[in-house]
Amino acid sequence: MNVALDVNGSALVKYSPITLSPEWPKLQKLLFLLFCATVGSILNGFFVSSFFIEHTLKKVGNVFLACNGLADLIVTTCVIPVGIVVLLSGEWDNIPVCLGLHFLTEISTYCYSIFFSLVAAETYYKLCKSPREYEMFVSMRVGLVSIIVFTVSVTSAACGVFLELDYDYCERKHYGNYYYRLFTSLAFHGIPFVLIVGSLIICYVRVRRRARNNPQYNRSQQYGRDSLTARLNLTAYMVYSIAWSPYVIIAVGFPDSEDPTFYHCIWIGVFRAVISGGLYGSANRDFRRAFAHLFNYCCCKSSLSSSFTSRHRRALEYKPASGDVRVHIMHKAVNAGSPQRAASSSRDTQEL
Repeated sequence: MNVALDVNGSALVKYSPITLSPEWPKLQKLLFLLFCATVGSILNGFFVSSFFIEHTLKKVGNVFLACNGLADLIVTTCVIPVGIVVLLSGEWDNIPVCLGLHFLTEISTYCYSIFFSLVAAETYYKLCKSPREYEMFVSMRVGLVSIIVFTVSVTSAACGVFLELDYDYCERKHYGNYYYRLFTSLAFHGIPFVLIVGSLIICYVRVRRRARNNPQYNRSQQYGRDSLTARLNLTAYMVYSIAWSPYVIIAVGFPDSEDPTFYHCIWIGVFRAVISGGLYGSANRDFRRAFAHLFNYCCCKSSLSSSFTSRHRRALEYKPASGDVRVHIMHKAVNAGSPQRAASSSRDTQEL
């Protein structure tokens, strides 16, 4: 594994597939890895948790998007932290650990690509098809489909890494089986890329066209949400594709490249998982609200109840009256102005 012999005939490490160049200051690498692991785990953890606490995100169609967050969590909570441990221990030539990290990284990339294909399909059915067709799509067994995707990804990654059918990441002694690599590249990356980019571009174009032809839809909040969904999903996937493009170029065009170039291209794709959750948290209002609630709960409060009280109260105020009695926040002022009006308002707004 990337070693040379010194004058005494002992092995001298030249480059590490986990901690990269030994010439870089160890403290700087440690701080950088700690920052990526901490920030990435928090952002991806908040991202996945948002689907459980934010009522606007609790939809069956969002399960696949949540699974993308789980795929990124594999990198930020397993791969990068293990790299920190390896850096502190100095065991750069630990082949089993390197194979394990290679295995986890491939699981993450396979899952992310397939789940994003399902996200793109859900977006297409939601924005371009009829409500009945969309209901048929989301009525499929989402949990079973997710389990199948994880199982296929784990099996493919295990065969590639441990049966040496994929490239030898740790020692670079072989390039694996050509047909296996061609099949996995097309099945997990090539075909999904075409389907995802094509469907999301179609969604965005149709939303814009609908807005031009329907002024009422153009002025509605629904148009903003639909347009943002298509653009944000397309942006997130393009960031993923761009981050892994250097490795694809190296693997296809320059397979005999030097270790620094080869490993740097791979780790660019690995570190992409750090920013994925933050991208949705910064651009989408629903995710921002969920992130704010989670941050408030983790840092300022001991319960989520108070942070949700005002939101749920506002949601209930918009429900039509059904025999329930509600109290408006301004009922005292109304009481002072008109007793009869105050009584009517009290009956309409008080919540039992």
